[in-house]
Amino acid sequence: MRRIAGARRAGWEARVEGLGLTYHTGGRPQAEAGGGLCWEEGAHWAFTATEVDAIEDAAAELHRLALQALDHLTGAGRRHLEGSFGLPPWFADHVARSWARRDPSLMGRMDLAFDPATGAVKLLEYNADTPTLAIETALVQWDWLEARGEAAADQFNSLHEKLLARFQALAPRMAGAPLHLMAFRSAPEEWQHATYFADLAQQAGIAAIQLDIAEVGWDGARFLDLEGRPIRFLHKLYPWEWVVTDAFGPHLAADSCGVLEPPWKALLSDKAILAILWRLFPGHPNLLEARLDEPDAAGDWVRKPCLGREGANIALRRDGRTLLETPGAYGGAAARWLWQRRAALPSDGGLHAVIGAWIVDEAPAGMILREDASPVIRDSSPVVPHLFR
Repeated sequence: MRRIAGARRAGWEARVEGLGLTYHTGGRPQAEAGGGLCWEEGAHWAFTATEVDAIEDAAAELHRLALQALDHLTGAGRRHLEGSFGLPPWFADHVARSWARRDPSLMGRMDLAFDPATGAVKLLEYNADTPTLAIETALVQWDWLEARGEAAADQFNSLHEKLLARFQALAPRMAGAPLHLMAFRSAPEEWQHATYFADLAQQAGIAAIQLDIAEVGWDGARFLDLEGRPIRFLHKLYPWEWVVTDAFGPHLAADSCGVLEPPWKALLSDKAILAILWRLFPGHPNLLEARLDEPDAAGDWVRKPCLGREGANIALRRDGRTLLETPGAYGGAAARWLWQRRAALPSDGGLHAVIGAWIVDEAPAGMILREDASPVIRDSSPVVPHLFR
């Protein structure tokens, strides 16, 4: 694994905008403040086929472990839903029912640390509920690779094909009913992803209707769209932890509509799952030691808010001393915290990289990278393509 600098394509902005990446420059608050690029194709990370195989195998194994953890959490470990995860009883019941039914899911993205020297792959977290970077992965970096015209180069990237196949598999469940896709129209990244998913659904024969979150209504028994049509199937780019605190949240627990991603995904997206995984599978080669209480052990640790996002409120600590701490809105008095052994990120040319490995339904489906001079990857950290030979 190594980072290779190169030239951006002439007219790359128009090219990626045509693929839906309209937020390539300054599209996130921190990137806008710094004037940086959200998409950086002036460099890429090159892997060997053996390294890619190791990453793909690790993603499959970690997803398998996560599903075993769900069996535990909705069975013998049910107490953790209201304790370690802080779920209200009504939502804990909803999650357990959802997993017992095996409500269908669409996708998730794991953040992984890869050590090129040893080949070790470690799970940092699992963005299983509202993952983005699908446009960058499935469309933009693939287009970048094809434009290179390098016959010997390939890419770990079947995300587009697997997403389309997944929507095709879900279509019979919908029996002709439309899929409503809910996101913030004012957030380009989220709205463009909802647009992409709507296009995939339509290619799969599913009628797709996009809605701003404020346009979803409730008539006392059902969720409705602006035309008064019942919402039977809903795709949301709105985290379950926010749903739980909203006035309409309990209405979803009445199972008035099917939801992508399903309620059980809330457990995998909560970083408390990392501590549960370590308890269930201590010493597993793809896991880092993780706990929900502050460790007294020496060494390098990372403190994360269990419901934090985009690298906010992360503290890097060594022997009890804080080396670096990022700002953010997730570190309030009510925050739950996870402590995780620190994994060294691959670094080249002064830039650290995190791998985002995709799971669609039950199978690995590709990867994308983010890089930064800081060891904490944030929403302002550029997304960069990859290839392997």
